[in-house]
Amino acid sequence: MGATGYLGSQLIPCLIAAGHDVHALVRDPRAGRFPATVTVHAGDATKARDVRAALSGVDVAYFLVHSLDRADFAAVDRLAATVLAEEATREGVAQLVYVGGTRPASPGHTPLSPHLASRAEVGDILTGGPVPALVLQASMIIGNGSTSFDLLRTTTRRAPLLPQPRWMSRRSRPVAVADVLHYLRVAAELPSPVNGAFDVSGPETLSYLSLVQRCARVLGLPARLPIPAPLWSHRIAALVAGLTTPIPAAVAAPLFESLDHDMLPSDADVTERLPPPPGGTTTVDNAIRAAADRPGATPASGEPFVDEHVLPSAATADELWRTITGLGGADGWHTLPLVWSVRGAVDHLIGGVGLYRGRGPELAGGDVVDFWTVRERDDTARRLVLRADMKMPGQTLLEMSVTQDERGVSYHQKITFTPDGIAGKLYWQLQKPLHDLVFTTMARNIARS
Repeated sequence: MGATGYLGSQLIPCLIAAGHDVHALVRDPRAGRFPATVTVHAGDATKARDVRAALSGVDVAYFLVHSLDRADFAAVDRLAATVLAEEATREGVAQLVYVGGTRPASPGHTPLSPHLASRAEVGDILTGGPVPALVLQASMIIGNGSTSFDLLRTTTRRAPLLPQPRWMSRRSRPVAVADVLHYLRVAAELPSPVNGAFDVSGPETLSYLSLVQRCARVLGLPARLPIPAPLWSHRIAALVAGLTTPIPAAVAAPLFESLDHDMLPSDADVTERLPPPPGGTTTVDNAIRAAADRPGATPASGEPFVDEHVLPSAATADELWRTITGLGGADGWHTLPLVWSVRGAVDHLIGGVGLYRGRGPELAGGDVVDFWTVRERDDTARRLVLRADMKMPGQTLLEMSVTQDERGVSYHQKITFTPDGIAGKLYWQLQKPLHDLVFTTMARNIARS
């Protein structure tokens, strides 16, 4: 149910690839293109007869219906969930699966928004029925086509000045759509039915303001300038969104109302019952990058300039590697103070990523680290490669690694600048004296750490 929606339309190919027979209940079979192997049932999720026909012979039923485009969405979803619970019992369905919203751990005196209250109510209806229901609770799902992410991305692109009401400081654990689809797929292969609510979350906790800034960073935009706006209500935000984004105000309003609470995990983690995605959960940076489908920069093609340092270190190899992978954010870069802040300010003025500073708790390929993006991380070889994102006539790679032999531990640092034409060559020569000072100091300080 919900086969033509955002999650349902992406889940069907995953289930087919895993070898499952798939049935889909849709109001209008012409609304979506389904593989020939899918059995399509025309009907209404609130009509018992239609739901019963679609559930015939089904072992696992997915409830991915969300009616935010209707003013009476709560009533519609409540009825659809009730019908599903009843008809699944009659047809002998073994497992129900539903994707709802994270439940705030301590809502306090602020009532849940209608959107969050409806998601919670549907989960309670399904888990309270005779058929076991696995409820996956997520905050923002980062993916192209996700209403909440599309709202975030469009706002980030179009609002260099960002109103900052109090609710922009609320925190959440956004999750990549690829991870949600993984859990939905493996839910069809549970060894025994599961009943209960489980949190599905990404690896990072971010405020909504930080999420906007992270989105801007990944999209290659300057940091958004927050403007205090204590009177900026949910209604005003929804009206502005309706005028400036493809998201209708009626759909945006319930989403903004949900920002009155921290949307952090409060129930059991889903990995208690389902295996995690291969390679672990997707970082926020990589999730945004995949959703934005932003191609990488065209590589420069000139003869590269190389600056390399190899220094002995009294630290152990593991200690030195921890220093390297901990660079950026609050820990800085072990070089001259203020130099990169000035460089970031200049970059901001010319339309680059600017003064953004920040990083995730653990770096992985594709993650953002201040002005850089992780190109490669190899823990076995103790090698980290970063690509500079600042505006410049060429491409800069910073490679840092640790080696250990009979002589001891050494720190290796290599800067490779590939110029883009004559402008790139002039840029390298003009900045070389300051470059040598900054990166030589950095290499010495890291080796001494």
